[in-house]
Formats: sequence, C-alpha cells, structure tokens
Amino acid sequence: MDENAPNRQLALVEEQLRVTRDQIVRMQQDIEVMEKEAIHDRFTRLYSQAYFQTRLNEEIVRSERYRHFLSLILIHVDFTSHHSTQQYQRELKQIGDDLMAGLTRRTDIVAVYGKRQIVIMLPETDPVGARTLVERYRATFPTNGRRLSYSVLSYPNDASNIEMVVARMRDLSEDLFRGTTRHSSRTDLNLS
Repeated sequence: MDENAPNRQLALVEEQLRVTRDQIVRMQQDIEVMEKEAIHDRFTRLYSQAYFQTRLNEEIVRSERYRHFLSLILIHVDFTSHHSTQQYQRELKQIGDDLMAGLTRRTDIVAVYGKRQIVIMLPETDPVGARTLVERYRATFPTNGRRLSYSVLSYPNDASNIEMVVARMRDLSEDLFRGTTRHSSRTDLNLS
C-alpha cells in the first residue's frame, strides 16, 4: 500500500476546493454585475424601465397607505435634425446626470422610459409641485438644437390605481413621440 496516497488525495481535494471557491467568487461577481445591469440602463446608467416599474408599484402602494401624492414627469428629447441612437443615449445620459447632480431629491427616481424619454418619479409631490419642477427644468436645460417636451401625471388625481397609471404613462409617452396632446388632464404639461 502506498503511504503517500492519502496525501495525494488530500492535495486533490484541496485543489478542487480552491477551484470551486474561485468559481464561486466569479459567479458572485457575475451576479453583482447582472443585478446592477438589471436596475440600470447599460447605455445611460440611469435606472432602467424595469426598475422604474418595480418602484412605481411600491410607491403607489405607499401613496395609498399614507395618502400622499405621487407625481411623474415624463421628458421627451427630440432633435431638430436627424440624430443617431447613440446621440440620443448620450443626451439622455447628460440630462439624467444633470438631474441627479442637484435638480432632484435623493428619494426621486430618474429612469429611462423609452428610446428618447426619461421619467422622474417624485414621491410625496403634488401636481403643483411637479409643474413647478417642470418650469425649473425648462429654465435649466438649454435648447442646443434639441426640443424637450414634458408631461406630468399625478397619482391619484390622474389615475387611481397602478394599471391606470401604467396605461396613462404609455399614452403620454406615445403622444410625446407623435408630438400630439390627445390625452390632456389637469396636470398635463405638454410643453416644447
């Protein structure tokens, strides 16, 4: 019988354990990257639309429970001349960075909503407060060959449940893409 057999087996097991630990570390790093990418848009680094939808559900429940307003500002970017998808992404990233650098509160969510749109979720903000912010954004963001259009939706004034909020946001988004205002309400601000 070989006296070194147990040592060799132990060495093999230790090597397998080391390899398995390395694999676990790589998998944990991959999971962290996937989690970050799941809540962030990979081009603009703003929150993703999926993350926005999740937070919207949570905030509607919270607003119902505490009887607070929840306002959403949808910003649509359009250029006066034809531009590429990458240019739109850079523009959305810049506007998002500017918003997060001091034009929003820490509790607000700034997310990509569509190819040319950003949505700002404003917990505990009534329609008047949201309109005031739109006016502030209009004064802050210069034209620079682009046109920014805004729409405001406030819960519960404009939609009384999550399904209505989602449907109304989709309609507002489509209206901004078309440059129309077929859906108007007390809190809509379709301004160019």
